[in-house]
Amino acid sequence: MGWIYLLVLLALLVAAGIGMMIWRPDQFVRLVAWIPVRLLYRMRIYGPEVIPPTGPVLLVCNHVSYIDAFLVFMAQKRPIRFVMWAPYLRLPGLRILLRLARAIPIDGSAGPRAIVQSLRMAGEALALGDAVCIFAEGGITRTGFLLPFHRGFEQILKRTPAPVIPVCLDHVWGSIFSFRGGKVLWKWPQKLPYPVSIAFGQPMPPTVTAVEVRQAIQKLSADCSIAAASKRRPVHRQFIRMAARHPFRTCVIDSNTKKVFRCGEVLAGASILAKKLRSLLGEESMVGVWLPPSPGGVFANIALAMLGKVSVNLNYTSSPDGVRSAIKQCGIGHVLTARPFTAKMKLDPGPEVKLIHLEDFRKEVTTLQRLRAFLTVLLLPAFVLDRWVFRLGDHKPDDLATVIFSSGSTGEPKGVMLSHRNLAANVESVVQAIDLGPKDRLLGILPFFHSFGYTVTIWVPLLVGASVVYYPDPRQAMEIGQLCRTYRCTLFLSTATFLRFLLKRCEPGDFSTLRLLICGAEKLPQSLAQEFHEKFGVMPLEGYGCTELSPVAAANVPDWSGTGARQLGNKAGTIGRPIPGVAARIVHPDTFEALPADKEGLLLIYGGNVMMGYLGKSEATQQAIRDGWYVTGDIGKFDSDGFITLTGRLARFAKIGGEMVPLERIEEELNVILGATERTCAVTSVPDDKRGERVVVLHVPLNGMDIRQLCQQLTRRGLPNLGLPGERDFFLIPEMPVLGSGKLDLKRVKELALEKTAKSQVPEPVSVGQ
Repeated sequence: MGWIYLLVLLALLVAAGIGMMIWRPDQFVRLVAWIPVRLLYRMRIYGPEVIPPTGPVLLVCNHVSYIDAFLVFMAQKRPIRFVMWAPYLRLPGLRILLRLARAIPIDGSAGPRAIVQSLRMAGEALALGDAVCIFAEGGITRTGFLLPFHRGFEQILKRTPAPVIPVCLDHVWGSIFSFRGGKVLWKWPQKLPYPVSIAFGQPMPPTVTAVEVRQAIQKLSADCSIAAASKRRPVHRQFIRMAARHPFRTCVIDSNTKKVFRCGEVLAGASILAKKLRSLLGEESMVGVWLPPSPGGVFANIALAMLGKVSVNLNYTSSPDGVRSAIKQCGIGHVLTARPFTAKMKLDPGPEVKLIHLEDFRKEVTTLQRLRAFLTVLLLPAFVLDRWVFRLGDHKPDDLATVIFSSGSTGEPKGVMLSHRNLAANVESVVQAIDLGPKDRLLGILPFFHSFGYTVTIWVPLLVGASVVYYPDPRQAMEIGQLCRTYRCTLFLSTATFLRFLLKRCEPGDFSTLRLLICGAEKLPQSLAQEFHEKFGVMPLEGYGCTELSPVAAANVPDWSGTGARQLGNKAGTIGRPIPGVAARIVHPDTFEALPADKEGLLLIYGGNVMMGYLGKSEATQQAIRDGWYVTGDIGKFDSDGFITLTGRLARFAKIGGEMVPLERIEEELNVILGATERTCAVTSVPDDKRGERVVVLHVPLNGMDIRQLCQQLTRRGLPNLGLPGERDFFLIPEMPVLGSGKLDLKRVKELALEKTAKSQVPEPVSVGQ
């Protein structure tokens, strides 16, 4: 009898399923999709209420994985007709669900007529009052970046106007149905269930363009990054998880001693150092660090984070007055350093500041203490280490993590306050942008007082289990090339200035193992990039960021090619696209009104990486951050593919005769005329009684080119004649003033220009009797 009841129940379920397929096919699809979606994903949904319950609406979504349609479908209540790649509708099993959902097939390989027919079907669906969703990128991203949007949906809206709702699928990159790692399905899921975010933006008018919708989705990605802040652990607590899971994984390599530190050793060593420092530092909130990029610097920064202290990596290339100013602003009472380093880089912090030499602690630590600390990391679960052993439960994302002083290239350095929330958001974005994993090895040469050095060469590799080879002096080109070759590094972050050193002294095979070389901090001349590529076979790609952005905001990445298709990852002369979780906007410098593509304006950046503010400078913070958008001070423009080209800085324009003259553009053209890969000219402005300002060129020896000839060629470069420097405006200097980060020291350039022009205007003394 039991079998009879079971068969009857089964028959009823089959009948119910068939009935649902006939009368409520959308609910049947929802029921079937519910199991795999809820099993594999944990969805965070934002703004589904913006979708009208009835009437036509067009949802425009980014495309990250093969399961995107089901994620959008399950994130809201309305039946949706998806415009989907036609071959999906021919897959066994899946085609039944898609046909029940009345998916609209589209196939670019079938010719223009077939595409027009598909777009017409989508328009007819809107005319019937349906909700339609289109993936405007035309394909799944293989780079993790938002791809250019096709304009097909604009054609749909011209025939059938309807409100447009931007939809962002965030954090889907990395799930088993995405292409992260170059594989779909054939990879272990990073988490189960995998956390993803689906965000629906405010409705946009039918006249909206593809570029505008794309920027709206990028903004939603940044909103998701901000909303996820409370879910992210502070970076040092996340490192504890990594070290506890993989204690024997290579983590830090000391290039001087050849010592290799495993993740477990790094955590154990940092915990020992934290215990030693606890009584010495007391209630002091901010602690200085005077160390080069090295394992000691890494241990010091981790230990301070574990103590809940704010680390301040002091700029040892700055002037003594600048260092003391930073110490005073932060109220620093102790500085962590090492005697061998202070012997090379003198430090005079003032009489009230005490130096703590880390090598003294190393002598005090016994083998038994090291073994006990390592076994603690090895044997105890991560949450026990976090909560009860190290007692970090009260360390929150909004806590201040570090203060990094800006380079001061245009004025007095300011203390930039970065929270653990800022760092964690930027680390997550960077990892997605460059697809960093445990098999990668970074070449770490950037100083930790440099925001790129601090975030990207300390915390980024620590949190993903990658390893880093540290070297203390980025100017020692030959040694850096040998390290890259010896340790087979795959990722290298540098600046254009340091690339010039490498070109002179490194061998062609030194960088053959690199898969990615990214330059930031200053503009990367294309002539320099090309020369580097010709010698080493590696093309440097330009990225963009600043201390106030924790620091990375945009980057070029390698193109993807496969199966006859290609996705653009970089464009020469641009700083790339905004990285995932970060949004950019170009606005009018005076009105802050958003500008369309290819229109120059002021660059703003938005996301979880935007700083807390400037230390002790509330007015400067209010000027720098407007409604959550950081005002970079850079002038640039978007193109239709989302790449950003910088054309200068707002501070690097001279106002001559009422017109704005771009100093950086003149500087670039001069270097092109000279055919120089090294920085040869620096352009600035000085006051002028007649026209308001005057353009001045400081230069090192010009390889025999005559100033008159240089001026003549400059007039033929298409620049407005107003403001072009004349022969009297060129001044020879022995060397270019640069900061420790490699950037041009614009403040010193201005001072030199004022000195030179003042001397040139002093009349010659007249002898008595003449």
